[in-house]
Amino acid sequence: MPVDVIGGKPALSLREKRVLFTRLLSSLVLWVTEHAGWELAFGEGLVKFTDAADGDYDGPHKKDGAHYTGLGKDMDLYVNNEYVKDSGHPVWTVIGVKWEGMHELCRWGGRFPSPDANHFSLEHDGRS
Repeated sequence: MPVDVIGGKPALSLREKRVLFTRLLSSLVLWVTEHAGWELAFGEGLVKFTDAADGDYDGPHKKDGAHYTGLGKDMDLYVNNEYVKDSGHPVWTVIGVKWEGMHELCRWGGRFPSPDANHFSLEHDGRS
């Protein structure tokens, strides 16, 4: 059985990670609604059947990244009914830190070299 590099635990299959990702992201959305004036809406998610279907990977997502495995989701943030366009908005950091603390595989795009604060994912095969 493959061993995950995190804690020497047995590796989760892609299916297991996709189910875990769905459950964790749902919990995050519910957690956000507990904060007065904060709302999340689903943005772009799985793109392997659209962007990569012709093999050219011409979308905005990193080739072989989480959006192609079903382990990445972009979210839209609204604070006090206003869409937050600024990826540096402090609410993104609060949400991102919460996400990172939900599971050892959770990755937040706000930590990427080119910050992508609305990206939430689970690591798989060293990619997020």
